[in-house]
Amino acid sequence: MIILCLALLTSCNKVDFGKLETGKPYIGLYRGQDCVVVIDQAVGGNVRGRIYLDEGNLFASPVAFTSDLKKDGRGRLWINNEERNLKEIIVEKGSVEGEMDDTSFSLNVFQQPELHFKAQYMEPCHEVEMETNRIYAKDVEGLWSSYPDTDESFGTIYMNRAKRLTSPEKLNLDLDLYYPKELSEDERRPLLMLIHGGAFYNGDKQDLGFPEMGRYFAERGYVVASVNYRLGFKPLSADVDRAGYRALQDVHAAVCHLVDHADELGIDTTKIFAAGVSAGAVTALNLAFMRDENRPETTKNGGVAGFLSSFVPTVFHVINWGAGLLGIDWDLEGEGLCKDLDLDSDLGPINALSDSLSHPFHIKAVVNMWGAVQTPELLQNSRETDILSFHGDADRIVPYAYGYPFDHVLESSVENILDSLPDLVQPLAKMGRRWLANGKPFNEWAFNPMYGSSQIHDKALSLGMHSELHTVEGGPHSLHMDENRQLSVYFTDTIMPVMTRFLCEEMVGGKMVHLTQSGPWAEALDTDNVAELHWQVEGGVILSSQGDCKAKVLLFDDARRHIIMAGGKYKNGVEFRVMCPR
Repeated sequence: MIILCLALLTSCNKVDFGKLETGKPYIGLYRGQDCVVVIDQAVGGNVRGRIYLDEGNLFASPVAFTSDLKKDGRGRLWINNEERNLKEIIVEKGSVEGEMDDTSFSLNVFQQPELHFKAQYMEPCHEVEMETNRIYAKDVEGLWSSYPDTDESFGTIYMNRAKRLTSPEKLNLDLDLYYPKELSEDERRPLLMLIHGGAFYNGDKQDLGFPEMGRYFAERGYVVASVNYRLGFKPLSADVDRAGYRALQDVHAAVCHLVDHADELGIDTTKIFAAGVSAGAVTALNLAFMRDENRPETTKNGGVAGFLSSFVPTVFHVINWGAGLLGIDWDLEGEGLCKDLDLDSDLGPINALSDSLSHPFHIKAVVNMWGAVQTPELLQNSRETDILSFHGDADRIVPYAYGYPFDHVLESSVENILDSLPDLVQPLAKMGRRWLANGKPFNEWAFNPMYGSSQIHDKALSLGMHSELHTVEGGPHSLHMDENRQLSVYFTDTIMPVMTRFLCEEMVGGKMVHLTQSGPWAEALDTDNVAELHWQVEGGVILSSQGDCKAKVLLFDDARRHIIMAGGKYKNGVEFRVMCPR
């Protein structure tokens, strides 16, 4: 049975009711037991309130009390209609002490600091500003740099721009910036590069998911850049390689441009992250791990010519034979064909577009959303770069493990293209397609095999790197998009929160603090990297603590809401604010 006495007496020389604090919990001991008293009203000798007694549980039910005190410092207290005698009461600012039925007690106002700490990089803390179409490279020769995503098949998309494949232009490459509005003059923010997908043929920095990610991470304290890059390739695996390499050169130039303007944009150049989907994930991985000595041979002078030379006996035999049937005398040779297809030029080093910018950079971590690499051996170039991957194991566009892109998904498009040719050319084209493919599906002729997320993850772990893989069993390509081409539940409920946590761990430099609860005890875990930690309770009090990382909590059963949280700073100054799971 709860027996607790609160004595508030109007003795002139002992009691000063003006020092009582209503609405705040007083905490103390009575007969060796923790208790909490909340004074709701104090008018003269009439004091009313609630008592909560610690009985070893997280929650305590309120017990009402009233008092009827006399000016001589003595009076009565009723708890559940049980009467108790009061005497020797002293009230000070923040404390009450005295005797009840000849047993002394002492109460003090529960003091807890306001948690002014932010949940940096985890929760939205900033208003966002945006700069669109910021040019990072001018007059770059290419086919096009924007072809917004549609619901058309890749074959249809390819043919829609096929006529432009031999007509390069001078392009201005641009990006969209999202950043915190209230950036102070000396403040520095991490940079997050977002790279859209589209098989290096289509896509745009404003495609579904990228404006959403831009604003989301800018609200959490990042400078975010969503990048457009050169697109387009001829239906040869060699030129697909070249298209992917041009994308790498472009995004590399975009990072260099932003690093060069770091003071203007408030960028912390030691914390640069790259995230991409599909071809954008391929580019993000190449940005982090590819070096000039790893670039495909087909990007070098003579590389494609050498590639084609292995096919010359077959290719030219078919072409010249077919032309002869039409009464045409063709005499094609390899080097001339390479020049006609614009495949013989050396694309130059990775920094070909940014060699005038002298600021080197390092990619701290990559968010790989259903991407791949030409070989996992690339990861050895930057073992200190961490990797977060998402991939469906039924992806037929980019292999989850190892294989050719567009696995058996292009055959119908190729047949439709061949069927649309003039009757005179169609049989020859179909015969040539069968001969050149040598019985292989079209994708194995047009693309080189790649190593997907599971192989990347395994290689990273074998090298002692930090890698995290989220596999969707039976999941297809484009996990961020549902069947209605809207942002998927998986994007909202998994990709974004996991990516948020992963990048915040990168900013913290290790595991983040999280709270657990067992009975009345709340505990902060993973605190090795913590410099400062404070507890706060809403709808209750902290009765005691074991060091800074463990607190005994008593919650009021009648409170409107109950929150147990902790806030503070990591050793590198990043602030945190976390709540106990309920």
